[in-house]
Amino acid sequence: MQLDCLFLQQIGKLMPAIKILTLTGRLLLLVLILVLLLILSFYLIAPSYHFDQPKPFSGHELYNPYQQIETPNWYKYNFQVQSKAWGGITDGRLNSNELIDSIYEALGYDHVATSDYQKINRYKSDERAFIPTYEHGYGIRKTHQVCLGASQVLWLDYPFYQSLHHKQHIINKLNDNCELVAIAHPRLRNGYTFEDLKYLSGYQLMEVLNNLRVSLDHWDTALSNGHRIYILSNDDAHDVSNTNEVGRRFTMIHADNQDRQNIISALDRGVAYGMDFIRINDEPMLDKYERSKSIPYLLSAKLDADTFNIKVSEIADSLRFIGQNGKRLHVEANTSSACYFIDITDTYVRTEIYFKDGSVIYLNPVTRHKDLDNLERQSLASINVAQTWLFRSGNILLLAILIFFTIRRQSRSKKTTE
Repeated sequence: MQLDCLFLQQIGKLMPAIKILTLTGRLLLLVLILVLLLILSFYLIAPSYHFDQPKPFSGHELYNPYQQIETPNWYKYNFQVQSKAWGGITDGRLNSNELIDSIYEALGYDHVATSDYQKINRYKSDERAFIPTYEHGYGIRKTHQVCLGASQVLWLDYPFYQSLHHKQHIINKLNDNCELVAIAHPRLRNGYTFEDLKYLSGYQLMEVLNNLRVSLDHWDTALSNGHRIYILSNDDAHDVSNTNEVGRRFTMIHADNQDRQNIISALDRGVAYGMDFIRINDEPMLDKYERSKSIPYLLSAKLDADTFNIKVSEIADSLRFIGQNGKRLHVEANTSSACYFIDITDTYVRTEIYFKDGSVIYLNPVTRHKDLDNLERQSLASINVAQTWLFRSGNILLLAILIFFTIRRQSRSKKTTE
C-alpha cells in the first residue's frame, strides 16, 4: 500500500511535464497537418500546360557565343556550395561563410556564390560582384534549380511527385524573381528525365557538371530539341574542408569586369564554359592549391564563315566536336588548336577539349538560327485553361468527398462508443 502511494506521488510530480509534452506533441502534429495541407493546396491548384512540339535549331545563320572575345578576361566562378543554414539542419552545416571564402580564394576563384537551400545568403552583399543565389527545391526526387540574381525565395514546390506540368510551373514562377534559372544536377535521382528536357522551356542554364553527377546526355537532349541552354559547372560542395569536394568543377566566364550584370549577361549569352579539373582523391589541400595555379584555358573560338576554329593554352589530348543527339562529328588529337567545318545539316556543334591529365573543357554550342538579330529562346508551354480548371475541380471534389466520409466515419464511431 505504501509503495502504491509513493508511485502515485511520483506520477503526480510528473504530470506537469507530461501535460507539456502532450501539448507540444499536439502543437507539432498541428503544424505538420498545416504544412501538409499547404503542400496539398499546391497540388490542388497546379496549372496544366499545353506543350508544342520542339523544333531543332535551323536557319542559315550561326551564333557563336565566343565570336567577340578579344581579351583574356576569364573569371573563375562557382555557384553551388552550401553553408550552415536553418540552424544546421541542412547538409552544409560544417561550412561557415568565412571558411568557404578562404578555401575558394586559395583555389584561385574570382567569386563563389553560396547557394543555400531555400535561403539567399547575404554574405558580402555590399560588394559589386555579389550575385544573390539560392538552391530551390525540397522534393524527394531532387528536382532542384539554382537561382541566380534572385530577389526573393520561392516557397512553392511539389515535393512528393512532379509531372512535366509541375516542373514547368516551378520554372515559370522562378523566372518572376530570378535573373537566370539553372536546372540543377538533372541526372541526380533522375530529377529531370530526357522526356522532360525535350519539352521544358523558360530556363537559361543547366548544371551539366556537378560534383555528384555529369549530365551531358541531358544537355544534348535539350540542345537537340532546339533549346538554347548554356552550361553551368559547380562543385556543389557540402564540406569545403574535404579536398575531394572543392576546386574540381567550375564555370569560366568572360566579361569586361565582375559587375553583377556583366556576369549575368555573359552567362545568358553563353560567353562561358564548364571546366572539369581532374580530381586526385584525398589530395592534400595545399597540393590542390598549388595545382590550381596552372589550369589550361580557352584562348579563342572563332567562326570563319562556316569553319569553327579553336585554340587552347596547351597541348590537348583531343578536341572533340559534338552535334545533334550527342553524335561525335570530328576529333583532332595531340594539338592545341583544331577546326571543324559546320555542315548545313549540323543543327548545333559543341566542343569537348580533353587534356593529358584528364581535365576537360566543355564549350557552349554554336547554334543555327534564322535571324541573329532576334535571338530568342524556344518557348513551348502555354496554360491549358480548360484542362486546368477541370483538373482543379476534380481534385477539390475528391478532397471534399474524402473529408465528408472521414467526418461521417468519426461520427459513427463516436455514437458506437456512447
